[in-house]
Amino acid sequence: MKKVMRRILWGLSVIIFIGIITCFYMGYFMYAYGLIFLVISILFGIGQIAQVNNSVWMHQNGYDRHMREQIERQQRNREE
Repeated sequence: MKKVMRRILWGLSVIIFIGIITCFYMGYFMYAYGLIFLVISILFGIGQIAQVNNSVWMHQNGYDRHMREQIERQQRNREE
């Protein structure tokens, strides 16, 4: 599945890049800038998704560590 998605993304990237060059060559500057804005927007969106995913992972990791420490503390208290 990942290989197929990568091929599709590479294909779309090449098509958009060719579209930007063609639009600049033919004088359709607004379309070219629109495509550039689209690419930048997609990259910012991917960055935001990665940041949220990282925040969720860090919160879950901290919660798991806290729970392990509590369990270890309870087990030490039982042994004493």
